Amino acid sequence: MRLLVTGGGTGGHIYPAIAVARAVLESEPGADVLYVGTVNGLEADIVPKEGLPFRTIPSRGMVGGGLIRAPGTVWVAARGVLAALRVIRWFDPDVALGTGGYVAGPVSLAAALRRVPLVLHEQNAFPGVTNRVAARWAAAVAVPYAEARRYFPSRTRVVVTGNPIRRSVVELTSEEGRRILGLPAGKAEPRFVVYLVGGSRGAEALNDAAVRALPGLMDIPGIHAIFATGSRYYASAAEALASQGIGLEPGGKITLVPYLERADAAIAVADVVVTRAGGTTLAEITARGVPAVIVPSPNVTHNHQVYNARVLEKAGAARVILEQDLSGPVLEAAVRELWQDEALRKNMSRASLRLGRPEAADDIAGLVMQAARRRPRGSRRGRGPVARRGLTATRKTK
Repeated sequence: MRLLVTGGGTGGHIYPAIAVARAVLESEPGADVLYVGTVNGLEADIVPKEGLPFRTIPSRGMVGGGLIRAPGTVWVAARGVLAALRVIRWFDPDVALGTGGYVAGPVSLAAALRRVPLVLHEQNAFPGVTNRVAARWAAAVAVPYAEARRYFPSRTRVVVTGNPIRRSVVELTSEEGRRILGLPAGKAEPRFVVYLVGGSRGAEALNDAAVRALPGLMDIPGIHAIFATGSRYYASAAEALASQGIGLEPGGKITLVPYLERADAAIAVADVVVTRAGGTTLAEITARGVPAVIVPSPNVTHNHQVYNARVLEKAGAARVILEQDLSGPVLEAAVRELWQDEALRKNMSRASLRLGRPEAADDIAGLVMQAARRRPRGSRRGRGPVARRGLTATRKTK
């Protein structure tokens, strides 16, 4: 089987694509995989490091105003479709997987034009434009929540799978997580752990509220806060905490980091997570059943993080605070409520687990392999070298 994968721009599109590709390779070790992205997207850095063959096509998003204000974008999109058609002719895939982002648009259209079965994966409760448009050509669309179904054409096969996550998120024990993070052990072992994170780049509003909330929370017996600020906010957060008399010495009550490589360890030890509402983050915390305080980002397309957050809130798995309502006292009160009410935490944990779908990558891989089997036999094979598992060579199409 030959699988063409596309999706890029943000980690939220890239990592699910990689997770599904790996799940396909585990089920079919002889499968060939090729990832198509853009030269300037994050995928150009991430995908080759993951050991997957990679090619690029021209593509870029529209920045406000639609097509009329972006004639250059239309030209680039047309070039992208032509480049994607050349890649498909060369690689001759049995199936294509698209996970969103602007690069997925021309690749999905090219797959449809070449009659290659297309499977889409949407990470959010409110789907992105690329996936909503491409769904009309898709053999199947995988979505994270049932609430996303209504945004796709009625004739489209829509399957609720959840979002793919790393296996370590569910396999890591709390004890292993504490050891990885270097949390105090013995009598000093934390009894209530709060993990605060605003995404890989950080979130200024969430950070500002956190540095105002944390001093008031330090009177909670056995509390420990793991606070990932984002690299550009780390110095200001450290200074703000220090100015309030909060020490950051090793073995203290706060672990302050610019970025946490082992977010899976933090989720494994957390009693409460304070977070934005990115699709992958919510998939990870629901897979573990961790109660959440969610502050959706208002700076995303179509406000999709609010839709994601409301799904968890409706299920009883999270408290939602809109950024316009966020402050230090409001955040402190939300965390303190969850510390005080253990029964509430347990109920939220059960609700979260009901939403969690740790097997999402395998389920989406199943849809991909089903679609591949529907392609007519005897199609002409591509001219280029076969992209075998473990091959790291990158080819860029200008």
